[in-house]
Order: sequence, then structure tokens, then C-alpha cells
Amino acid sequence: MVPLPAVGIPDQTLKLPASAGFEQYVAYDGSDAFAGTALPSLLSQVRVSGQVQYGGVGDLSEVAVYLRSSLPSCTALPGSMQLCAASGEAAQKIGTLTLRGGEVTGFQLSGSALDRAAKAGHGYFGVQALSGASLTGDQIKLSGMKASAKL
Repeated sequence: MVPLPAVGIPDQTLKLPASAGFEQYVAYDGSDAFAGTALPSLLSQVRVSGQVQYGGVGDLSEVAVYLRSSLPSCTALPGSMQLCAASGEAAQKIGTLTLRGGEVTGFQLSGSALDRAAKAGHGYFGVQALSGASLTGDQIKLSGMKASAKL
């Protein structure tokens, strides 16, 4: 395996629904995180690193992160979001983020779903509340993202 130079991924702001009553669901954002990136299709062992910041009035402190190469068609929410049962999304999980209200912290994500999305050239992030709760209007900002991989 040959390591490749890191490729920048545009910043993403994931708008969150109120998580109360939806703890067993993954909320997918309707925007393609990989749009406009030049990720080679022969990549493997893809890792995405960057910074995360939680903003809002909720007390969300931990989320599971999922990624799909196409936006699933589950239950539509306002703003092009899709809400899917977490029980059917295990293969899409790429990591967990620890959030500290308003603080910027680092993260690293990886997994086969990330490899598949990078090869497809499309990636739709989803999150599931694990600890704490989000309120309507809260958001998670992913910034300074870089994808690194091996060929």
C-alpha cells in the first residue's frame, strides 16, 4: 500500500433535529460532503480528520457518525434530511465524536463505509445522538477536513 497526499474536503455544517424520541435513529444531512473534491477511485483505508464544533442550546456531548455514498430514502425531514433507523445503519458507521458545547475539538473517522463513499466520490454524513440531547436548530460544524488514504 502506498500512502497518498491528503485531499481537502469542504467544511460541513450538519443541522440537527431535536433528538428527544429519536435516539434510535440516524439523521442524514442532504448535502454531499465530497462534492467538488478530487478523491481517486482506487482508494482504500481512507481516514478523515479535522475539527468539530457543536453549536446550539442542547447538551449533546457524543454522537455516532455514519456515512453513505448516496442519500438514503427513509423518513424525510425538513431541509432535505433523512431519518433512518439506526438498527439498519451499522455498516455505515465510521466513528464517534465527542462534543464539548462551543469548543473546537479534533476528530478522526474511518471504516469501510468511508472507503465506499470515497470510491463513489459522494458522501452524506449522518449522526445519531448517544449522550445528551440536541434541540431543533442545533448544528455540528466539521471543518479543516482532510482525507488521507492508501493506494
